[in-house]
Amino acid sequence: MVPVRCAAHPGRPAVDVCPVCSRPRCGVDQAAAPAGGCPVCLRAGSAGVRPTRLRRPPGRLELLVRGALAANVAAVAWGYVTAEYVGSQPFQYLSPAILGVLCGGAATAAAGTPLRGVLSDRVRVLSVVYALLGAALGFVLEGTYAALSTSPDVLVPYAIAAAAAWLWTAPPRRARS
Repeated sequence: MVPVRCAAHPGRPAVDVCPVCSRPRCGVDQAAAPAGGCPVCLRAGSAGVRPTRLRRPPGRLELLVRGALAANVAAVAWGYVTAEYVGSQPFQYLSPAILGVLCGGAATAAAGTPLRGVLSDRVRVLSVVYALLGAALGFVLEGTYAALSTSPDVLVPYAIAAAAAWLWTAPPRRARS
């Protein structure tokens, strides 16, 4: 006679059957969902009781890294677009503004930060830094101006990108009572 094996983990012997789907289950699955259910029937979407999984909330560093990665993607992607509009009068100022908004929005969305607090302020600064780096990438790719030039044609787009990122991530004002 062949011993009965767990339906979800064939390498483990079964200790009982799942009360939801009547498949054999191992001791680990039984301990994970004592009221019923196994990984097979839970994946299938049956009405079994899902095992409780302890999951820690993300820390501050993880949230900052999430925000940095998202802002980096936005800065690089829109930096290439900004390179196309260096020197074209209305768009050389509009493009850095959009860059700042994209960096600020991506950083705050990825970090999922609260509206106020230390973490929110750090994400705001992070989005400003990446907006400035994206604008610098546009100047480097285009090549007409040096990225560290003190010309107003360079400094004004930097200021616009930084201001747009800072203002986009600003928390809303509290309502007056």
